[in-house]
Amino acid sequence: MQFHTSFQVERKNKAMENNKGTIIGTFVKKNRILSFLETIKNDFKINVDRIFIYSIDTNFKEYLVTFKTFDKEKFIKNLSNATVMHVKNGCLFSINALNKLIEKENEGSTTPNNEVVVDWDKYKDKLIIITNGELSISNLTKIEDKSVFFN
Repeated sequence: MQFHTSFQVERKNKAMENNKGTIIGTFVKKNRILSFLETIKNDFKINVDRIFIYSIDTNFKEYLVTFKTFDKEKFIKNLSNATVMHVKNGCLFSINALNKLIEKENEGSTTPNNEVVVDWDKYKDKLIIITNGELSISNLTKIEDKSVFFN
């Protein structure tokens, strides 16, 4: 059994306040979405209201499922194909994909990549990831009513 001093608990609580959490994204086969949601809800104690499901215009077999956690290592380790995602203006992306996007947008320019400003309005409701080593940009549609999966 492990005991924490009040200082340790206070420090941990302060760290959680400062940490906004990490968005985890994973692709789930459409015919497995209900069991996946039940697993996330029951085994990992993620509230269904904090789970977001997206259909992707270029992927007819899977949904993208995202949720926020303060323990990213647990999910990255236990969920196959899980990755850290970021969100900006309705766009979900991985950092590696953002770097490739910046390289692509900056091609032929003398501006250093770290000074390129991304026009996020162009990528609203998009998924930007690396697929098979290539930059992939797809349209995302958030499924607002998750109850359709429980009926």
